Amino acid sequence: MPLRPVREIMSQATVRCAPGESVREACRKMAENRCGHALVCEGERLVGIFTERDLLMRVVAAGHDPARFPVEKAMTPNPVTIDAAAPIREAIRVMDEGSFRCLPVVERGELVGILTARDLPYEEVGRMARELEEEHIIAERLW
Repeated sequence: MPLRPVREIMSQATVRCAPGESVREACRKMAENRCGHALVCEGERLVGIFTERDLLMRVVAAGHDPARFPVEKAMTPNPVTIDAAAPIREAIRVMDEGSFRCLPVVERGELVGILTARDLPYEEVGRMARELEEEHIIAERLW
């Protein structure tokens, strides 16, 4: 089971927006789809990810008008991605190391889906918990 690829658990349904769309429009799409992120694409090319945290920190707290502020100024550019063929263990590690709640999935360089923390199999996360905790302790000591 640990060697199952990400493509088996990812969601193919993604919320997408263009860089020039307003933050308000991106949030409307997110609310409509009941998710906390939107993938920002130029055509089919992934250029960024916009999350609830981006909304809070880069728009609301900064005093910008969501109806007039373009999502490209609030997004996280060039997001970390994972290949659809990568093992689920690798996705868990990447998400843990980056403190990501969602991870775009690519195949041959093309965006094919999204993996969220809710998609991760609990039993695999549980099996890796001790290993991840040990890595956190080592990282803290190095700082």
